[in-house]
Order: sequence, then C-alpha cells, then structure tokens
Amino acid sequence: MKIEFPVKHIENNIIFSHDGTVWAYYKIDGFNYDFLDDDEKILPFQQQMSFLTNVGLDLHYLVVPNPTNIKGILNSTIEEMKLKRYPLKENGIQFIEQAKKALENERELNESSEYHHYIGIQLDPEKNRYVSGNAGINALTSVKKFFEGFSSPLYQAVGLYPDDILQSQVNAFQSQAVSIESTVANSFGSRIQKVTTEELVFIIEKTFSTRNNNTDVQLRTSYGIGTAVEGVDKQGNKHKAIRNNKKDFFDLQNTNIKEIGPKTLLLSRITDTNDIENLYCQYLSIEYIDDVQHHPGSEWLYRIQLRMPFPLTVSIRAENQPNEIIKKKLTNAKLEFRDQRKEAEKGGQDVDMSVDVSQNGTIQMENYFKQTGFPGFACSFIFKVTAESEEQLKTRVGLLRNELSKFGLKIVAPYGEQLHFLLESIPGSKKYHDDYKMEVAPGVLAGMMFGATTNIGDNRGFYIGHTSQFSKPVFIQPDLAAKAFDGLGNVVDSISVLVAGMTGRGKSFFMNLFIYLSTLTGSKGLIIDPKGDRTGWDKGLPFIPKEFIEVWTLGSDPDDAGSLDPFRTSTSIEEAKDITMDILSYLANITLNEDAYNILSEAVEEVSNKEDPCIGRVLIYLHDLYENRPEGMSDKRYETLERLRGTLETLKRNQLSMLLFGEVGQNFKVLEHDKPIQVLMIQNLNLPSSKEKKKDRTIHKISEAIMISITAWTKQYMFKGDRGTHKFILQDEASAIERSPIGVELMDFIVRMGRFYNTTLMKGSQNASDHGNDVANMGMKFSFGLRKTSEAEEMLDYLNLPKTNANIKILKTLDRGEALFQDIYGRSAVVKINPVFVELLDAFDSSTSSEAEREREKVRVV
Repeated sequence: MKIEFPVKHIENNIIFSHDGTVWAYYKIDGFNYDFLDDDEKILPFQQQMSFLTNVGLDLHYLVVPNPTNIKGILNSTIEEMKLKRYPLKENGIQFIEQAKKALENERELNESSEYHHYIGIQLDPEKNRYVSGNAGINALTSVKKFFEGFSSPLYQAVGLYPDDILQSQVNAFQSQAVSIESTVANSFGSRIQKVTTEELVFIIEKTFSTRNNNTDVQLRTSYGIGTAVEGVDKQGNKHKAIRNNKKDFFDLQNTNIKEIGPKTLLLSRITDTNDIENLYCQYLSIEYIDDVQHHPGSEWLYRIQLRMPFPLTVSIRAENQPNEIIKKKLTNAKLEFRDQRKEAEKGGQDVDMSVDVSQNGTIQMENYFKQTGFPGFACSFIFKVTAESEEQLKTRVGLLRNELSKFGLKIVAPYGEQLHFLLESIPGSKKYHDDYKMEVAPGVLAGMMFGATTNIGDNRGFYIGHTSQFSKPVFIQPDLAAKAFDGLGNVVDSISVLVAGMTGRGKSFFMNLFIYLSTLTGSKGLIIDPKGDRTGWDKGLPFIPKEFIEVWTLGSDPDDAGSLDPFRTSTSIEEAKDITMDILSYLANITLNEDAYNILSEAVEEVSNKEDPCIGRVLIYLHDLYENRPEGMSDKRYETLERLRGTLETLKRNQLSMLLFGEVGQNFKVLEHDKPIQVLMIQNLNLPSSKEKKKDRTIHKISEAIMISITAWTKQYMFKGDRGTHKFILQDEASAIERSPIGVELMDFIVRMGRFYNTTLMKGSQNASDHGNDVANMGMKFSFGLRKTSEAEEMLDYLNLPKTNANIKILKTLDRGEALFQDIYGRSAVVKINPVFVELLDAFDSSTSSEAEREREKVRVV
C-alpha cells in the first residue's frame, strides 16, 4: 500500500491537511489526580465535560510517550557544566559520566516513560465530519462554495496555484487558535501552551522511529516547510501565499515499513554506522466500550499510563455529533429494532435477547441526549505498541488487553488495517474507517482523565532517584525556577527547598546528596550543622577532595571567640542592632514593656555608633553606666540596670557564649566564602527537643541565639559573590531558628530573596509544623516519613493536597529513603532517593551501625 502523507503544511501550532481540514494543537502540561479525594476528582471531570459539550468541533486526543532518555539528559547536564567556571568541573563531569553508565545498565529505567498530552482541535466547523442541517440545503451550500472557490485569489491571481495556502487564511486560523487557547486552558486545569512547529515535526517523526525509546529522533530546530510565494490578480492586488512541497516531509518518513502479517508492522532503518535497526509495531483499536461511564472510576486512559511498564502511544479521534444528529440516529435505531420485532412476529419467532438489551440501551441513551441537549462523539481509539521482537510484542499486547479489560474495554488488532492506523495517529490526519467507530456520550471522554499526569521533576540537571511506581527516573535542576525561561510552566518561582521527616527516614541523607550533586554540577554552598553529623567531611568526599571542603567546628578553638557576634555576622548595622536586641533580650528574659529593655536598647544604639561594635562593648557600656550612675536615675531603674548587667555578665561566662560575646579589638575568625562546600558546626551546641517545651535551660537559649546569629551570617553569604553562580544554604534543624521572631524574619528573607540572589535555602526539620509561614514561598518540597497524623495533615496542607485517609497513610508509611516530592510545577509523586553509588551511601549515612554489623544483621534475618 502506498502511504499518502496526510499533512500539507505546518505553521506554528496549525496543521493544514490534504483533506482540507485545519487543526490547532496544544500541549497540556498535566494535572495531579492520584492524591485527590472523590469529591475533588469531580472538578476535572466537570471542566472537561463543559469543554466537550460546548466546543462543537472535531477533536484529536494524542498521548505520546517520551521515554526518559537518561543518556541524553545527563549529556545535556555535562554540556551545561562545561560552560561554567568552577574548581570541581572535571570532577563533576567524571562523576556524571560514571552515573550515566550505571543508570544506563538499569533496563527498567530506560523503559519507563514520561507522557506528553496534546489535543488537536479542527478549526473549520464546515469541515466537521457531522454537520447539522437539511440534506438539500447542505447540497446547495456545497454547490455555492464550489463556485465561490473559483473566485478565490488562488484561481484569479497570476503566480498562485489552486493548492497554495493564502497567508490571509493562515492569519485567520492563527487568530482563531489564540482565542481557543484560553478555553482549552480552563478545561484541563493546568497550563496550556501552543505546540511549536518543531515539536509537531518531532511528534510526526516519532511515528516512524525504529527505536523503542525514540532516541533516533532528535528535535529539528530549523526545519523548513513550505515556500512563500506571491501572486497578482487582474486588479493589480498582490496576494501572499504558501506553496507546499511533498518533499518537505520525506525526511521525516525515512523508514521502511513492511507488513509482516495482517496485524503487525516491521519498521526498519539504516543507521549512521550502516547497521539496520528493526522495530515491531502493532496498532490496536477498541472494539467495545460502554456508552456511558461513571466517574470517578472510569479513568482508564490515566491508569494505563501508570500501569504499563513499556511506552504506549494513544490516539483518539472524536468527531462532534450535534445533539439533533445523535437523537436522529437513536430514533432510527429504535425503528430498526421495531422492524426486527415485526419480522420476528411474522415468522412466529421471538427476537434474540441481545436485541432487547440493545433496544433498552438505545432508549436510555435517547432519553439522556433529550434531557441534556449534549452532543455525542463518534470516536476511534488507537493504541500503538512497539517491541524489539515479535514475542515481546505479543507479551506487551497481552498486558494492555488485560489491563483495559478491567475497565470493560475490549481491544483488537484489525485485520489489514495497520497502515491506516499508523496514518490516523499522525497529527492533522483524518479517521480512515468506521469499522471500529464508537459513538459515546461526552462523559466517556471526560471520564478517561486525559491530561492527568504522573510526570515529576525537571527532566534536566542531576538524578536524585526514581518514582516508587514503575521506577521513572527523576532529575532536578536546583536553580531552574530562578531562570524565568519562556514556556517553562513552573507554578512557583522560589528555588528554596523544604525537607521534613522524622529521624531515621532519610531526610539528612537526601539533603547531603542534594548539596553534593549541586556542588559537582557547579554550585557552592554552606551547611549549618548543629548536630555535628558531618564531622568526617574534612577528610573529603568521593570526587570532592578535602581541599575543597572547609569544616568549621566553632567553639573548639579560643580563636573562635566573638566570630558569631551579631555585629560581625549581620549584613548591615541596622540589622545587627535588631538581632543583638532580640538575642540579648531573649537571653535575659526581658520584654518590650520592661525598663530593662529600654536600657538595653539605649546601650545597643550607643555602641552601634562606636568603632568595632560588639556585644562586649554593650556590656562595657552597661558596666560604665552602673559605675557612674547618672543623676536623676531612679532607684528602681538603677536596680533594673544592676540585674541586667549581672545577668549578661553571668551568661558571658558560659563556654558557648564566647562565640556570641565579642570583645573590642579582638582578632576574631572570619568566615570565608571561597570554598565549594563549607560545613559550620558548633561544639557543645544543645538545642531544645521541642518548641512546646515551656521552660528552656540556659544552654538551650544560648544555642538558639547562636543559630540566629549564624542565619544572619548566611545573608552575607547570599549577598556576596557572582549572581551567576548558584549557591545553597543547608539549614539543618531550622525549627531552632524559627522559635525566635527575628529568626523567622531572617529565614523568610532568605527564602523570598533567594531567587534574586540565585541562592537555594534548604530547610530541614523533623516536623511539618516546624516550617512556619514561609511555606507558600518555598519551591520544591520533600516530605519523608512523618509520625503523627496531625503532622501529615499539615504537610498535605503545605502541598495543597486533600487530607484524605489515603494521603495521610502514604506520609505515615513511607519507607526509609522514600519521600513525597512536589516539584516546581505543582506535581506530586512518591520518590525513592537513589545515590547510585554505594560510596555515597556510606559517606552520608548517619546511622551508628558499622558495615560489619549490617552484614551480620543480614545473615541473622536470613
């Protein structure tokens, strides 16, 4: 059979077909569905129902698998790394190369797919397959249009051919496509974008791919289609047009297609190395589907994307049938059943039971369309299954058939129709036959949940793990949300990261892995480690030698004294005064309405105007004020001064306080910004275990004050350096800082301004409730296992997911190393963190067991 390519011309997202139809294609980014409760699942159904009942045009649903090209993604990451200037570039490239080889060996990852959803809308209502109206009137209209065609510039202007496309037509259809775009966006609950010419060419070419993962098809960035021409009519008016050449599309079809049986195609292509690639292919169609399906529960299109462990292409042609046409068809069907009964009575026979069932169904459908006024849709459902061998193809077809049977759908591979189905699945094509036409109510199309997605991550950057369901690889680029790329589709602009999870569930391990991979791919950053979990990092990490890591253990050396004085860690003198007041008033247990607060404020204000301001100078000021009592100072105020001075002097003698209480002329240690990784640990830091604790010990309060001062210093780190270099600040145990109002303010500032300064704040805490009010400004969110139901409910609130029992159970039963991840596009999925190499597992493991103990435990379990 000779293949007649159906596409005539492509202009942006508009396809002109040889049958005269014009299609506009849109890409649907997708919406979350799995985590919704039953009531919320009604909303996307109703949105699509509204669209289907009002669109009045023929439709083409297209689900295209995009098997995750691990090699391609990591190669792109390497190319991005080569453009950067940073000391660990060669180390990072070497690591990504080794990770690429390791991941390519995991076959199941290569077979998983990210699905892209496209919807095509036929723009010319007069080209609909089914058009309302009287047959005689329609015939006269056709004759009129026939004669009007001869008056077109295509027939009148010299230099134009009848098969050319007028530029005025192109402009008119593009204007119509723009007006339809918002309607489509409102109907699928997610971001919609017009498909580009390059992407449409890419989709078409994938039809002729000879690889299961389509890696032989690359996006053509400068593919020329059509030639601009100009004609002049008798009046001297110029008319611009586009002339199509069938050869424009020959290169896309550079594949030999052979029917090796009535139900199977063999696609073959000669590679650049002169090898022959073969791919077996089978197209299947739905033979039976219920006329009306109930929602939720009928999401078969969404479910097969979840459950099929191989790439699957789905093409659905849905021809709009106006309400009067569908009612007339049903009325005619009733008359046919009546005639069958009459003929059976004449012969003294009873009709078959199937006639009764069909007649009852027809009556119900007629009542349905009479009551609702909805249109119907004549649909053709096509599934494309590919494999590397006939045996594998048979197995995959069987899996698909069994899965669809769970939804009451029966599929077949029609005899001798494989080439027709191949053509029909091409964007802009037509429906080639009516043998397997399914006439359905709009609820059947709305209920299949077209546009619901399981995609997660950025599909660029570095690999962090795979989804728990079907092991789809997950890639992220930490600074992507700050790039403001056109067409990115992110719903949040923040590059900060929220991480929550109880102890022992992998929270700290993931944060370590995140900053490790960020560093190797060109970032640099600071880790605030109040628990001292990273003491061994000063010996180096795999691919990161020790000279690129600075581990500061403040409090272990007398030279550390005064290095965390707020006057020395803050970005401005005004900020220093605020933080100093907050810390000292907190340590001394004084509030705004007390005399002691007023005295302390005067001291801080006076010291801020001196050279080398520090908390030690504040104490000197209070001491001098006490020794030289001003005239007019009341006894009560003098006693308050005495208590304040004594309290602060006592606190100063604490071992940890030496970090906060700087002295005048002190040669204090300066925290630098040049190392790729800096770990800041505080010796003997003792943070309170719970924010509900009513009365903290002094050591707890000093520890919290130190954490606040460190957070102030992170602002300095954020401000300094090139904005082009992505920085990260890992704040472990962030809840200790957010117990203080000034701490909350500092953290909130870093989160809000992180995008501008290209700095990711990674907040780690054991509980969801520890993260405060800045959750709305966070980008990516990771929730590892949570213990309490209340914590799970709060995390679901952060993720804007319903607080269903099923969702709460997911958060409470996550295995070690699993996290519920929400990306910058608002999509959510459970992800299993995978470091790829055992060396990283050992380097970041914070458990107390040794390797020998773990081996003995494995033997004991066995």
